Amino acid sequence: MATQAEVGAHLDLSDRTIRELLDRGVLPNARRGALDLDACRLAYIAHLREVAAGRALGPSGDDLTAERARLAREQADHFALKNAAMRLELLPRADITRAVAAAFGHVRDRLVQLPARLAAPLARASDPADVRARLSDAVNAALVELSETRIVATMEDNADAA
Repeated sequence: MATQAEVGAHLDLSDRTIRELLDRGVLPNARRGALDLDACRLAYIAHLREVAAGRALGPSGDDLTAERARLAREQADHFALKNAAMRLELLPRADITRAVAAAFGHVRDRLVQLPARLAAPLARASDPADVRARLSDAVNAALVELSETRIVATMEDNADAA
């Protein structure tokens, strides 16, 4: 049987470290001054193996395992994005922003043109059903025109020209 100081000398650890290992349950606890030197050595070696493998219990082991897992996820995400970019499956944010702005600008232009195109014919119409039909036809024509417009193709052409 050995004291904490003797176990510390045997394992080349300080008394404080021995106390912490005993408190955390790494070393088998016994009554004061009656620690089994062989059992403590084997338990400490097993603990070191668990730490090295990233499976150790306790704050440092949990942090190490979690950090390794987080790093592995980040690396996998990095390579997935890199591969997607190489396969041209990703578009730069600036290009998408320009495409969306162009699409909204195109829609705005078509909608702004409606009053100028419809004012005179609708002013002459007296039948509400006729006004509704003309408005509906004009809106549908604008929507058909907008649906046939290829903003992505336009953006690709602009990118090729640049």
